[in-house]
Amino acid sequence: MTPRPLYAAAITDAIAQGDLGQLTKIQALAEQHVKEHGDIAALLAQIKVEIAKLKG
Repeated sequence: MTPRPLYAAAITDAIAQGDLGQLTKIQALAEQHVKEHGDIAALLAQIKVEIAKLKG
């Protein structure tokens, strides 16, 4: 399994440019990503717990 990178830079760049069309496109992509993969921050926290268990 190869991790799929998350491109936060694309989101921050779109915000900085203030282009409504680009912002709505990025929003749709981000919402689709969350729908498909869930809350990445919560999953990251879960990964950290599992790593700590395996190390400890």
